[in-house]
Amino acid sequence: MEGFLVLSDAASTDVATGKINLLGAGWSVTGPAVPMAAVAGFLRIPWDDVEGKISFVVRLQDEEGRPVRPFADNDGVLSFHGEFAPHADQSEPIGRRVPLTLSFAIQIPPLPLAAGRVYEWILEANDAEVASARFVVRGEPPTEGAQAGAKEEALGSGVLID
Repeated sequence: MEGFLVLSDAASTDVATGKINLLGAGWSVTGPAVPMAAVAGFLRIPWDDVEGKISFVVRLQDEEGRPVRPFADNDGVLSFHGEFAPHADQSEPIGRRVPLTLSFAIQIPPLPLAAGRVYEWILEANDAEVASARFVVRGEPPTEGAQAGAKEEALGSGVLID
């Protein structure tokens, strides 16, 4: 089984087809105020391995590998759980020539994440890590006074900053 994750501004699942609709997909830099976002996940499973339920977890961790607990009033780890129950006997013969693809989309509310830090969404399926997507939260832009001071300092050193 293999998987991958895509970060986007918004995502939804077309239940009839299993397709994921993405808007603003493929980013890895956000913030400094972290807006609403989405995580789209995809699992590819060889048909010979399709048996029983497939459970998955998507969780957020920081750059040190610690679980993220973004909300002070709820000390819980930020994670999402789900389950697929594919049926190998329901596929048409031509479809078995490629791996089964299972997909999901998770809308994420704006998160109070620390600026200047790297975070990583981890996808585990049946208790094995199969994918991850890293992103960084921009630091706060310098204030006007700090920008002027940096310009003066740079001019004094012969470096031009525009």
